[in-house]
Amino acid sequence: MMFLRFALALTVTGLVACDLKPEPEPTAPASTASTASTASTPSASTEVFTTTRPSTAANLAAVKATAKAGDTVTFLARVGGKRQSFIDGVAVFVVADPALTSCELMGDEDHCRIPWDYCCEDNEALTAGLATVRLVDENGGVLKSSAQGQGGLETLKFVVVEGVVRDRNDEGLFVVDAASIWVGGKPSRADRMGGSGG
Repeated sequence: MMFLRFALALTVTGLVACDLKPEPEPTAPASTASTASTASTPSASTEVFTTTRPSTAANLAAVKATAKAGDTVTFLARVGGKRQSFIDGVAVFVVADPALTSCELMGDEDHCRIPWDYCCEDNEALTAGLATVRLVDENGGVLKSSAQGQGGLETLKFVVVEGVVRDRNDEGLFVVDAASIWVGGKPSRADRMGGSGG
């Protein structure tokens, strides 16, 4: 069990792909150790995913700036923000504010080999604009199955997440237990909000 906790923590806090600057510590997916110990046996449920996009959804950073633990929130984001945006074996993933620029939207065709880690973004902007999303059972236990591929989830896609803020702090921690997730498409250089459904 101790090895699993260590492996999850190591996976989540890995170095960014471009290695241009150190990754901000506070933005790593939170509660990795507790995630492992409270994980629920069922695999990720498709019931949390919806094909109906909520009509209004503020960008993640705006919601994160004012939300408190226990608040119900709805926000627009994109899957990514870390080299390992999905956690193997548990339904936890990282999302980034849509105003942040992922590397594939920058000028060069092959600007970065791992564009979903946002390695060229400002560290302070990442601290303000990242969140950890968890898929949980009725008792609040994290589901024991990677969220990757569930409901069409993949890096760089837009998502609208509705859920409850489980934990947050002033150093960038923002953990949301999802009640509903709408999965959109991916943007392009020509249309940076393409796929957002808005």
